[in-house]
Amino acid sequence: MADLSKIPIAPNPNGGPPNFADPPSLESTVLSLGLALICISMACLTLRLLSNYQRTSKFHLDDYLCIFGEVAGIGFWGIVYSVARDGNAKHSWDAPMSIVTASFIKRHFASQMLSYPALCATKAAVLALYIRVFDNSRWMRRTCYVLMVLIFLAYGVNIVLVIVYCLPRNGAPWNTAVLDRCGDPGILAISFGAFSVLSNIVLFALPFPIILNQLLCPMKIIGLTGVYLVGISTIVTSIMALRYRVKTFLGEDQLWNGFTVTITTFAEIFGTVCVSCAPALYAFSMNFVQKSDLYPSRRPRPLSSKKRTKTDNSSGDGNKFDSMSNLKVHHDWTDKCAMSHGVRSGPLTRIYSTVNPSSTYIPMTNGIAKSTRIDQSSTIVDPNASTHPESWPEKM
Repeated sequence: MADLSKIPIAPNPNGGPPNFADPPSLESTVLSLGLALICISMACLTLRLLSNYQRTSKFHLDDYLCIFGEVAGIGFWGIVYSVARDGNAKHSWDAPMSIVTASFIKRHFASQMLSYPALCATKAAVLALYIRVFDNSRWMRRTCYVLMVLIFLAYGVNIVLVIVYCLPRNGAPWNTAVLDRCGDPGILAISFGAFSVLSNIVLFALPFPIILNQLLCPMKIIGLTGVYLVGISTIVTSIMALRYRVKTFLGEDQLWNGFTVTITTFAEIFGTVCVSCAPALYAFSMNFVQKSDLYPSRRPRPLSSKKRTKTDNSSGDGNKFDSMSNLKVHHDWTDKCAMSHGVRSGPLTRIYSTVNPSSTYIPMTNGIAKSTRIDQSSTIVDPNASTHPESWPEKM
């Protein structure tokens, strides 16, 4: 019987001998990129949950979907890294056939069972966020519901196909026959990759019609720019995944290209988590950072405001303090009302407003009374205030 540890999985296309000693490997890429994305996405998710709970004292459907997607994505990365750490993230001509063990096939099956739910949950989290934030837009709600159904159907079909093709039947062993059968529906994998690219583009472009009609301040524009830069990177990773799926289907270095697909997959998962957390991160910065002493306020002073206050003092002889032509509606406290406040009756204090006629009368305990007139001739206008309804980051 041939020694499988000395036979490469595929011949070298250059005609050279296999390099089993120190071949190129994607293990360091899986480790470094995975840990970086996990740390970033976990930080975004933590701030998202903190911000949402501070504002609403509860979590929403999109929060739970995002949590599930993050946990499933971490589990998927952990399985991929365990396979890479065993020396399997190599070119097919540098890896011996002995690496294809029952453990390898089981972990391959488990990684697919986690990757599809993670992708489904993160994309559904973005749609659920749109439904909650843009709740006053009927077309947006209906579009998100339809897309959510399509996403659940697409990823659900792939999960069923993995169970049918990649799981041993009738107690059969986990051997190469199972792995070969698992790669049979290759054209479906390409179709799934194309659907993933299309869904990312739709999620990216869906809120554009609403956002473009908003009156946004510079801070919101900067925040949206960051969100869409991350969204574009997610689209790019899904396109790269589709490219390597096609290469794998054509039989080009299946081991190396397969690992590249898994790298782009967990990058897409964690990138989508970051995109879905971006509005909450903006709300967090508005509520916790800009209101702190570390972030000085740079609000401009009101441009149009004017107050005029007049105060007249007179003795307690009961005379009138202002001309009756300047007075609006007024109402004096009676002696009985004054006594109920624990003071003796006497001259009154009256405050008149020429904008909203109202008066406050407080009996004085001494013989001096004040009449204060406040004229509010204009409304204080906050230049930062939007003339539109509450914008989408403020609903987070």
